Amino acid sequence: MGTEIAALNPDLLYPTSKELDITCSESVRCFFRENDIGLVIHAAAFTNVPLAESEALTAIDVNVIGTYNLLSECMQRGLKLVFISTDYVFDGEKGDYLTDDPINPLTNYAKSKASAELMVGMYDKSLTIRTSFFPRMFPYDKATIDQWTSKDYVDLIAPKILSLCLSDKMGIVHCGNGKRTIFDIAKLRRPDVQMVKREELGHKIPKDTSLC
Repeated sequence: MGTEIAALNPDLLYPTSKELDITCSESVRCFFRENDIGLVIHAAAFTNVPLAESEALTAIDVNVIGTYNLLSECMQRGLKLVFISTDYVFDGEKGDYLTDDPINPLTNYAKSKASAELMVGMYDKSLTIRTSFFPRMFPYDKATIDQWTSKDYVDLIAPKILSLCLSDKMGIVHCGNGKRTIFDIAKLRRPDVQMVKREELGHKIPKDTSLC
């Protein structure tokens, strides 16, 4: 997402992880001291859901500690922080989630993002954007026919995200593109994609994380 947003607005700084290691508080402090920053869009994340189950500490370092380090600098400097969160903070049982629906994260990845959401919510000058997206091309050979979502491809979601980032909105917002099955989305760019059911994938997949 960060790469897509940066491509839409070349005036944005887009540091690499070597230039800005968000898990290191000193790296974050130095970056803020050395650059003229007016807005922080926090799109960095450990997003490998299955791997987060065995590498929970890595998910915590990046998604929780990294968010804290950025949040701390923003609060001290009075800068707006935009945090890119996920629809996985919900358990996927009912779908059509509103921003004020109770969250119930089930995986380590989801729990780490939910933890970060709660921290960010303590800061009045923050915006949490819950969203979900695929890369420009659907990355799998199979797609679920019984899993509902409001996610879309990153090149279609990024302009909406950037517009929200540059707005005056604060609090929590949802950003998606209509409720469909994963298969419906996949076949738009992978006509040869095969159908599969959630139970066939070998790990727990939420039924419906669609956002309103």
